[in-house]
Amino acid sequence: MLIYHPAFDAYHCVFRMLAVAEGGGELEVDKARLLDFYLLFPAAVALIRLPANLRDGRKFAKAATNLYHDPLNPFVTFRDMRHIQEAALKCIAGSGLIDVGRLDAGFVRRTDTDIPGQLRDKVDEFLEVRQPIADIVLKGLAAIPLRGPDGLKHRTELMEYKYDVA
Repeated sequence: MLIYHPAFDAYHCVFRMLAVAEGGGELEVDKARLLDFYLLFPAAVALIRLPANLRDGRKFAKAATNLYHDPLNPFVTFRDMRHIQEAALKCIAGSGLIDVGRLDAGFVRRTDTDIPGQLRDKVDEFLEVRQPIADIVLKGLAAIPLRGPDGLKHRTELMEYKYDVA
């Protein structure tokens, strides 16, 4: 029996990564992957050791429901999503919407290329339906440094962080 889940759907991942890239600024690829994970599984935000300024986000995360169910093991699901997320970023870079050179260096940076109208509308609608958790993920979590003792890797425990140089 086949079971669909957007975590392993390359096209859905392209769509989510485009929403992450639209957040503005430049992100490390690992941070973009984490933000994508939490856009897909918003209830998992409640499991993050959040900084004081984002603690209200826990109640929104607990109230969030996932149509396709939350992962039984977030660490394993996040690890298994890696190749799809990387392929999605390469696809977006191939279309000219993120900078290829920066992606090769390990960063996601949006280019000045406009997103086609209907796709832009769908991304906006996707984020609007997921408010306020989408803002918590794309603005609040994105503002936390990736590395270091209180970095996003450490707070989520989805990636190895012990040997990171802050």
